[in-house]
Amino acid sequence: MTNLDLAQEARLAFSPLTPDDLESVFGVYSDPDTWQHLPVGRHNTREQSRRIVDDAIKSRREHDIGQWAVRVGDQGSDDSLRAGTFIGTGGVNMTPALVWNLGYRLSPTTWGRGFATEIALAAVAAVRAKSDSVAITARVLSNNPASAQVAVRAGLRKVWAGPTMAAAAAGITGEIFSDRDLGGDALRWLIENV
Repeated sequence: MTNLDLAQEARLAFSPLTPDDLESVFGVYSDPDTWQHLPVGRHNTREQSRRIVDDAIKSRREHDIGQWAVRVGDQGSDDSLRAGTFIGTGGVNMTPALVWNLGYRLSPTTWGRGFATEIALAAVAAVRAKSDSVAITARVLSNNPASAQVAVRAGLRKVWAGPTMAAAAAGITGEIFSDRDLGGDALRWLIENV
C-alpha cells in the first residue's frame, strides 16, 4: 500500500493530503480540544495548517510516502460518523534527520475508537512495504500516554525520555519511540525537536 492510492482499511479511508484538504485540516488543527496535551500547538491561522499539507506533499514527492487525509470508511460509519467524513491527518513524513516521523491529529469526537492505532499500523506497513532500511520514530509528550501506547502497538519502543523543547507545562517531558536503535545525528535531531 502506498499513500498515492486511496487505501481502504477496515474502518478508515486514507488518501494523500492535498491543498483541497486545507479547510478540513484547519478545522481539526484549530480546535482547542485537539490540543489538550499541548495547547500552544493549536493553529490560529490557515498558514499553519498549510504547512502540514505542504510537508505531506513534499515527503510524498521526495520519498514516495507522506501523511494522509483520514476519513471514515464505509465500515467505520455509525450514527455519529458518516462514511467520507474527514476526521484528521495521519501517517508518516520524512524528517530532516532522515527518519520517518509517525504522527496523527484526529478530531476529539473520534478519540477512543482505536482509529489512531489503525493509522499507525497502516503507516508502518506502508513504510515497510517500500523499504525497511529507514527508522520509524514517534515523538510523544509524557502527558499523552495514549499516544505512547499507540506507538508501542505499532511496533515501536521507547528509546529516549528527557526534557522537551515544546512549550509544554512544567513537569512534562518528551519521549522518543523507534522501531530500532538510534544514534548520532538522527537521535540528536529528534531530541532537539521533541
